[in-house]
Amino acid sequence: MDADAQKAAVKSASRRYGEVTHIRFSADELASLKAIGEREGATVSEVVRRLVRAEAGHLPVASEALRPAIVDMADQLRRVGVNFNQAVRAMNHGRVAHDEDLEQALMAVGNLVRQFREELKVMTGGSRKAREARS
Repeated sequence: MDADAQKAAVKSASRRYGEVTHIRFSADELASLKAIGEREGATVSEVVRRLVRAEAGHLPVASEALRPAIVDMADQLRRVGVNFNQAVRAMNHGRVAHDEDLEQALMAVGNLVRQFREELKVMTGGSRKAREARS
């Protein structure tokens, strides 16, 4: 990789992830991380991010086998969210009898749908290596 391409890759990673930290690993630990990365088609950085996400209780990054199903679920959730928005908008414009409790419930469910959809999108992002392989 030439110097310009390397600088562009670093800038791209900086925009995606923001913060940089430096961690020291033993030779055995680093070998384990590299082995996981090779098996998963990910960089050591991506392996560490996945481990941190798992420890923090976030959803994992989807495997390539699961990716199409998760993309489909995210699309279905987008459609559900659109329907919730239409229902609330109809109440707000007087086309449907207004019910404050129902409106609050629809908004709460809509927010949950959006949150879950965003988590699914994160799961399908994957590593840089995986995205480049799909391109």
